[in-house]
Amino acid sequence: MRLTPVQADTLKRIAAEVFGPRAGLMVFGSRADDARRGGDIDLYVTGADMPLTRQIDEKLRFLVKAKLALGDRRIDLVFAPAPHEQRLPIHREAERTGIAL
Repeated sequence: MRLTPVQADTLKRIAAEVFGPRAGLMVFGSRADDARRGGDIDLYVTGADMPLTRQIDEKLRFLVKAKLALGDRRIDLVFAPAPHEQRLPIHREAERTGIAL
């Protein structure tokens, strides 16, 4: 995984602050692969069941806090689908290749 321990701990802390202590956070995509270079930080959030409007607000809050703490890095945040929502290919990819922080 191509995040430092400090970066991983910072992201976990912010996720707990914003999404609550039950939320899980996984890194997937290029940052989960030590053989790759560059790329944005793709994060998959689990355990944060909330209505879509609140999800958008909390996503923005998370991204602002993460950018203030880590600097101006591209961060993509994907929420795990609620039980009644359709699982998309991005969800399956994150679950298959993601590394829990």
